[in-house]
Amino acid sequence: MGFARLVVLLLLAARAWAAEPVTVVEATDYARTSLYREALDFLYQVEKTSSLVAIAPLTVSTEGRLVPLVILSKERVRTPSELRATGNPAVLIMANIHAGEVEGKEACQMLIREVASGRLAGLLDRQVILVIPIFNPDGNDKLGKNRHDNGPEVAGVRYNGQYLDLNRDYTKLESPEVSALVRLFNTWDPVLVVDMHTTNGSYHREPVSYTTCANANGPRALTDFMWKKLFPEAAARLKKESGFDSVPYGEFVEGANPSKGWINEAIEARYGTNYVGLRNRLSILDENYSYADFKTRVMASFAYIRAVLEVTSANAGEISALVRNADRETVASYFKGQFVAEATLERLWDVTVKGWEFTTEPVTPEEKVKYPWRGDVRVIPTDVPRDYTVPYLGLASPKKTVPLPLGYIVLPGQDDVVRNLQAQGIMVEKLVEGCRLPAERFVIEKIELAKNIYQGHVQNTFTGHYEKAEAEVPAGSLFVDMRQPLARLVPVLLEPASADSLAAWGFFNRAIVRQWSNEPAPYPVLRVDTRPPVPLLLTSAD
Repeated sequence: MGFARLVVLLLLAARAWAAEPVTVVEATDYARTSLYREALDFLYQVEKTSSLVAIAPLTVSTEGRLVPLVILSKERVRTPSELRATGNPAVLIMANIHAGEVEGKEACQMLIREVASGRLAGLLDRQVILVIPIFNPDGNDKLGKNRHDNGPEVAGVRYNGQYLDLNRDYTKLESPEVSALVRLFNTWDPVLVVDMHTTNGSYHREPVSYTTCANANGPRALTDFMWKKLFPEAAARLKKESGFDSVPYGEFVEGANPSKGWINEAIEARYGTNYVGLRNRLSILDENYSYADFKTRVMASFAYIRAVLEVTSANAGEISALVRNADRETVASYFKGQFVAEATLERLWDVTVKGWEFTTEPVTPEEKVKYPWRGDVRVIPTDVPRDYTVPYLGLASPKKTVPLPLGYIVLPGQDDVVRNLQAQGIMVEKLVEGCRLPAERFVIEKIELAKNIYQGHVQNTFTGHYEKAEAEVPAGSLFVDMRQPLARLVPVLLEPASADSLAAWGFFNRAIVRQWSNEPAPYPVLRVDTRPPVPLLLTSAD
């Protein structure tokens, strides 16, 4: 009788499993990736099966597609205020920002199903998980042979419906997708953001690579926690639970000569992983190895985000305290330090990369014209494995610094700049009355324009110096106090020497190069070491 009952229960369980939604990659034996409509249908099917899942609109893309935000919680959290009531932190997993890099999108769908089914519901005991599985829906369905990965045969494109690379939009905020994501940062305030990509750099055997904020202005305590605790623990869990190897993200400095080192050159604030770090939050760039077969990439992606979420769940209290302390320290003392305007890469430590023996062949003249960054030779891996222990050039060391002020004053007429600051979540105050106060004004000596258009802009590079003077500041000017949690973003956006400043992106062009004149006008932002001695009115984004 007991055995018969067990058989019935097993049959029922098998039928229930069979009735569960399956992803496109599972249904096609990893022959293709999911279209936008298929991914959305999958999410709706999973939502119907579980109270742990809710779907909310993040935004609508340029081409009119809903970008879904999936909320996974045991407390039926649906809003940021409900999240705060739980006392638990949120962790965000996002994928498909580059829509040709597809395994994260598939792994996120699997994660949502496994949590919804209860098999991974334990991940929700001490955290709420937010998932954006298809962040770039417009690029996703522009299928073609857009990648050189080992499967699937066709995939989407890198850019969104505006032809923008969304992973270059965090400072300028020109896309609906990234603008909505930054609103999510301001409202849901995830303590960790995992951004899932596919690398196409050097050949190695590890299917997973990872890094965190590498910008020199990020809080050191957070990067130390990532490198010393979260990354080692996640890598150990990944290896133990799935057998997959992982390695810090990078590529060989010189493919034909691996001994020169392993390097991560993406240190600018425009990249999401660095931008999140500058907001005093933990971040992970998850780069999955493009030369592995598609199934391996999907399964390794799934295994890695599971391992990361296990670590964040086990350390939720410590992580929450860590980021709050970073906020407090930024408010209290960041303005007393130096802003790193330029950095060089130095050795962080040595890293062992599981690679191959390599051969080389010359790059053709036609390839040099099309891909000038490839150099003179192409590296070809053999079938002979070889491990390389080399310096990891992942430490951004200051090369040029600028002393920070107590605050900045944006003079009237810079509405686009003010809207950007407000959209970032930066506190901005308006001067109700005019005043006179000591200030520093940046005197522009030279403006150099980039040779090529980049992300729809011809970027500016400024040469100049600061001069001290008594400044007449009119009513209606905006004061940006550096004693606020997002202070690390302020000089990134307002210092003309910053590679990702709003000035570099052209936001101040009309003000600094005026009609009928090629001479630069005064830079319309002042640096001050005291609050304006007049009434100030808090402003906010409309």
